[in-house]
Amino acid sequence: METEFRSKETSWLSFNARVLQEAADPVVPLYERIKFLGIYSSNLDEFFRVRVATLKRLASLGEEWRRLDIPDPKVTLRNVRYLVSKQGEDFNKAYARVRSDLERKGVRLVDEQGVPAGLRNYLRDYFRREVSPHIFPVILKASAKLPKLKDLPMYLAVRATKSSGTGRPMHALIEIPQNLPRFIPLPKKGDTQLVMYLDDIIRFGLDEVFATFPYDRFESYAIKFTRDSEMELDDDFTESFYEKLADSIKAREEGPPVRANFDENFPKHFLNLVLRKLDLIGTDSLYPGARYHTRRDLLGFPDFGIPGLRYERSEPVPAPAFAKRSSGIFAAIRRRDVLLHLPYHSFRHLITLLQEASIDPLVQSISMTQYRLAKGSCVAKALQSAARNGKDVLVLVEPQARFDEEANIKWAGRYRDAGVRVQLGVQGLKVHCKLVHIVRREQGRDRSYTVLGTGNFNEDTATVFADHLLFTYDQEIGDDAGEIFRFFRQSYLKPRLKHLRIAPFDLRRFLRERIEREIANHREGKPAGISVKLNNFSDRPTNALFHEAAAAGVPTRLIVRSNYSLVTADGGPIEAVSIVDKYLEHSRMLVFENGGDPEVFLSSADFMPRNFDTRVEAIFPVLDRRLRRELIDYFNLQWRDSTKARILDRHLSNEYRRPKKGRRYRAQFDIEDYLRNLA
Repeated sequence: METEFRSKETSWLSFNARVLQEAADPVVPLYERIKFLGIYSSNLDEFFRVRVATLKRLASLGEEWRRLDIPDPKVTLRNVRYLVSKQGEDFNKAYARVRSDLERKGVRLVDEQGVPAGLRNYLRDYFRREVSPHIFPVILKASAKLPKLKDLPMYLAVRATKSSGTGRPMHALIEIPQNLPRFIPLPKKGDTQLVMYLDDIIRFGLDEVFATFPYDRFESYAIKFTRDSEMELDDDFTESFYEKLADSIKAREEGPPVRANFDENFPKHFLNLVLRKLDLIGTDSLYPGARYHTRRDLLGFPDFGIPGLRYERSEPVPAPAFAKRSSGIFAAIRRRDVLLHLPYHSFRHLITLLQEASIDPLVQSISMTQYRLAKGSCVAKALQSAARNGKDVLVLVEPQARFDEEANIKWAGRYRDAGVRVQLGVQGLKVHCKLVHIVRREQGRDRSYTVLGTGNFNEDTATVFADHLLFTYDQEIGDDAGEIFRFFRQSYLKPRLKHLRIAPFDLRRFLRERIEREIANHREGKPAGISVKLNNFSDRPTNALFHEAAAAGVPTRLIVRSNYSLVTADGGPIEAVSIVDKYLEHSRMLVFENGGDPEVFLSSADFMPRNFDTRVEAIFPVLDRRLRRELIDYFNLQWRDSTKARILDRHLSNEYRRPKKGRRYRAQFDIEDYLRNLA
């Protein structure tokens, strides 16, 4: 039976609306709301650069989209346009509320018209000294072709005229410099801290920018273009892949525009002049908005040290297993499996493991997968140090980690300079699993220490992404890790695994077998149930599988952060929520009731076609009974959230789950308390 299936684009926009809800929630500290406005805008930019660009390609291919088993891309594009426009109104309301609340805290944003008279000379000097050297206007001529504009920077479209009304107007574009701060604090006026957008400082100095022209009146309007940034790469993994990747990164800057944001007050004749030169006029890519764009820059809004405007920073919860440093981290892992819950626990423990491994004379080899690293990654430095100390170090660098391609290629070069063996991806697949395998010579035998994760080995994101890291001395899991790294080198041989399951080979089969078992147990009256936590759920076969479980009456609980294509009857056996809060929920967890002896798995994979079919993903069991209980408790704390959980109903209306009576629970705060009590 065909089941309902929601496009992942519209469900993702529902997720971004939840981010916007955080920006509009007056209970959220003010600077955190500013941050959520920036996250919303940054998310939307990437959405257009990748997903909308892909939809436009599919829509241009006629009926070819039917073979991909997805909703009609033309219908999806219409829905996207409606939702983005509606959310734009919500964004402007939230932004206006934030500005008003900033003023109450003594911080006021002023434009070029609102600069106090006593500060105008100061601003004139600032413009000449700091801004003017970065301004390079492009004069627009009706007969001349517009040069290629960059992706994502905002531009000011300027119209210059004479107050006498004589002569023709001049039109120009000015790129807002990206190497300057977007928000510029001015000297305080009394108790009020004034702040200006860089855009408005440029507007303030337009008469100087065009001083050589006979104009004395200037109008300016914001406009921003978003280009198609989906890369096209073949499967040629020869050395020429480096050049192909570099060419594809460069091509992003020249992809066709998929969106134009512009000031809704932009005069139509002037706007049409610019859009004609971009081949955008008359398309469905036009999104009128407010005076300012590129709101992702709100992530860098200046902090004036006003107390109480951010979430309090908590000290990491101690990890008891790693508390005794005298015996070393290897001894701690030998004693029993260790589970870290990031960011509540510190990512530092993984760095410590790699540091100790880099100098331990018993360590023979270190192998690791790399998808995204921190900019100045201590993980990478530890691996380089290990190679310099004579260890056999292998790093599988995924060259196609979206928007991190260039950084990963640079890391590959640094690794090679340090003597690290580098493998650049696996032909035909994207390696997304998070795996560290250390081999240590102990009492004449090679013994494995394995780290498996749900998120990237990235110390920057580990402070804000909620993930899990499992450290284990289990030798069968270690053998599996060794088999996976062998597969990376010899991808023509399927890995032979005991405990781990990996895509693209057996993830679908694993999921079907577990769900069919729960269906059978439920029919036989045994304890049955499915609890899953994911980032994304938008795979049609998996959609059908969960509908089978629902039809059989198996109780199913889903916590899904972003894409959610499953459409079910409200009040049925499948319940679903999404949590957006202080931290970004990023971990993947599966719990199967298994007749009363629950199985718990962690995974790098979401439920999307790419995770099952075109990526190397790992799903791994938690074998330690104590840690299984801990993860079940973790899930249950999230499930009872009645503050930041939104119900994923048929219409994705993002209604908050509220308690009928009694206390209100907030999962991320409750989890921290739970872990501190364990410690």
